[in-house]
Amino acid sequence: MLKLKPEQDIVLFQSADPVNYFTMLRSTAKLNRAFCLRHDIRYTCFHGIMRGFHAWHACYNRILLLNDMLDLGFEGWYLHLDSDAYVVDPRYDIRAYLQSCAETSFVFTHGATEAPWDVNDGVFFANCAHPHTRTIARAWLAKLETVKLEKLRQAEKWYDTPGDQQLLHSVLKADPTLTAAFRHEHPRFINGPGSSFIRQILRSTERDPAARLERIELDVERALGRQKLDSDDRVLMYCGLMRHLGLPVPKEIETVRAATADRAALLDFLERTVAEARAAMAAAPAAPPSAPDKPAAG
Repeated sequence: MLKLKPEQDIVLFQSADPVNYFTMLRSTAKLNRAFCLRHDIRYTCFHGIMRGFHAWHACYNRILLLNDMLDLGFEGWYLHLDSDAYVVDPRYDIRAYLQSCAETSFVFTHGATEAPWDVNDGVFFANCAHPHTRTIARAWLAKLETVKLEKLRQAEKWYDTPGDQQLLHSVLKADPTLTAAFRHEHPRFINGPGSSFIRQILRSTERDPAARLERIELDVERALGRQKLDSDDRVLMYCGLMRHLGLPVPKEIETVRAATADRAALLDFLERTVAEARAAMAAAPAAPPSAPDKPAAG
């Protein structure tokens, strides 16, 4: 995806399919980008499917992106965050942490068991200067390439063919020595719903997709507020509110700028908008009463 080796010594990648996780990645990217800007980290965000046909095949992107970085000769740290993962503490000294991991190949949390190979790759850090990292990345890619395209075309649902994490587990189980340089962190730090540094709201944590997205969006906005980070969503906020209230979206951007110029202007806008919405509701004709149900025949 990148054509030149990054000048930064740390890169952070997120990716998602353009169907199911587009909105979620757009939300978590706000915090992750702010974190990268603060620490001079190269941030890259990719929407799409690099190998495959169906939305869930975007899970393979992390394999291809990591290998692309190695092909460019990058020897820094590659940080991967799924679209449901976000940095809740942008002030965290990531460089000091990674310096303590100089002899580490990968940083993971455990999966369902404590077995060294059983890792969760929703959030992981890869030391591209470590020889094991290259070995694992190449073997991971080779496993993916054994999945024939026709089988991928038929694999419409999750795990109709092995996913990214299953492929990684098979690589690690085949050569247990590759896990010797791993660092396993606790979900209280990364990869958990209440992590102190990088939080992830997994499908297993919240089964309802809509509720999961809302939970992430709220947590992201709360974190932005705690860090006093300015919002990039003023136009979206304004227009979204107007659409939800059934009021016309303005034709001129100057209208939005004036309404969101400062706190006082925004309060005035909200007061006027509420009054307009209430007036529109009062003027709307009452809905006709529903007809009574007809008795069943026979």
